Amino acid sequence: MSYKRVDPQASLLSTAAYGDPRESNSATGLEIETLHSMQKLRKKLDRKAFEDEEEESGKQTRRKRFLNPDFEYGKKSLVYQLKHGALKDQAAALVQEPVRPLPFQRLESSPRRRTESSRPITERSERPRPSVRSQVDRTGDFHGEVESPLPRERRNQMMSMNIKYTTAASQFLYGKSVVKAALEQGRRKLYKLFIYGGENRKDSKDNAIITRLAERRGVPVTIIPNEDQRLMDKMSMGRPHNGFVLETSPLPRLPVKSLSKLEETPGKLGFHVELDYQSKEEEAINGQDTFIPRKNDNAPKPFVLLLNEILDPGNLGGILRTASYLGVDAVGITNRSSSTLTPVVLKSAAGAVEEITIFSVDSPVSFIEESKKAGWKTYAAVAPPDPKLMQRHDKFISTANVEAERPLASHPCILVLGNEGHGLSKPIKVAADYELSVPYFVRNSSVDSLNVSVAAGLLCHSFVRAPSLTASMPAKAREEMSLHPEQETGKDEKETMF
Repeated sequence: MSYKRVDPQASLLSTAAYGDPRESNSATGLEIETLHSMQKLRKKLDRKAFEDEEEESGKQTRRKRFLNPDFEYGKKSLVYQLKHGALKDQAAALVQEPVRPLPFQRLESSPRRRTESSRPITERSERPRPSVRSQVDRTGDFHGEVESPLPRERRNQMMSMNIKYTTAASQFLYGKSVVKAALEQGRRKLYKLFIYGGENRKDSKDNAIITRLAERRGVPVTIIPNEDQRLMDKMSMGRPHNGFVLETSPLPRLPVKSLSKLEETPGKLGFHVELDYQSKEEEAINGQDTFIPRKNDNAPKPFVLLLNEILDPGNLGGILRTASYLGVDAVGITNRSSSTLTPVVLKSAAGAVEEITIFSVDSPVSFIEESKKAGWKTYAAVAPPDPKLMQRHDKFISTANVEAERPLASHPCILVLGNEGHGLSKPIKVAADYELSVPYFVRNSSVDSLNVSVAAGLLCHSFVRAPSLTASMPAKAREEMSLHPEQETGKDEKETMF
């Protein structure tokens, strides 16, 4: 049996510190402070007693073990001796300095050339400079014509390669058809016209027309020489500009919430729209007019395209070009996940962007639902559905049904085209009145879809085409078709297919 040694002094202090609980209730603030001091003293005495007990038993604290010269993990260790002890100087002497490479030495046989800076300035200026032709003749390795460098006076007269914008929102339109359409329509603010004036420029009728249009609009014209052609290449981002670059403001694009009532009076043919929010800067460009006039009256009612999440600029430009060609009244483009009207879109649209009315839509579902209240019918472009699904729902129609029923004769129509990859979302399909598709003609083909710009052309044509194709045919062609009714257009096949 082992007994723990008790320090009489510590026991006395403990009794004094804690005391009788009945007396501690009446202690004053000074007495409490005295008690705290006595508790701290008691802890120190307990720690001292514990250390003395360990020393008697042969144990040492970590600090004592480190300071003990005979302990192998303390100051006697090799690590401590190499860093701070007697082995520090010996270790430093054994470490070699890094080897530095020798400086380059010129061969004694080769003559030392004087640097250009060591020569006098007058001597350097009087020294004749060898021409490019003399250098080529001396080497004899190049056989061909070498253009001599431009003289210093001509280099000083060359234009700076830094493009100076008239406004922060300026855009550069390039391409003969795009520039010509922008000058003809005048829907933008026109700032500057740059025309290539090199030796290999080919003058044509369009060149003269563009120049006259710019003069009529009061647009400053700058002729770019052959040496400064890089400036025009930089404005067109390296794409073909056909010798014409026009600096303009952005194209007006009204933010539209929905389509509203129609105006069918002879002097005012078009439809109204409900505008969405736009900033003051956008109002300065887009305006606040809520009426969209119709450019033609080929169809009895207005026909509008809604493009949802068209990402490819080439597809967007192709659709706008097709819409302008087929007489579509306006095109709406959703703000989210859609290609903007970049110069690539303008070039692929071949000037159609300047002619057709374009507006932006923030929420396509809300746009369709609110437009429906004003009498607009919506057709969502989808892939050809399964025949069993068509039998269950009367919402699916094909281009043959549109050509036969001619919906533009009775109500204004909206055709919605979706993304190149996943098409239209389910909420848009649900909000639409009909789901329209181009029918299959080859069932076992590996190609199961059309490009969105191609599908847009086929679908738009089914809306705006004449009611009967044979009405505009010559008499001989109509007789041949009546003799061979099986070659009529494959209409029966399409109706059985859908």
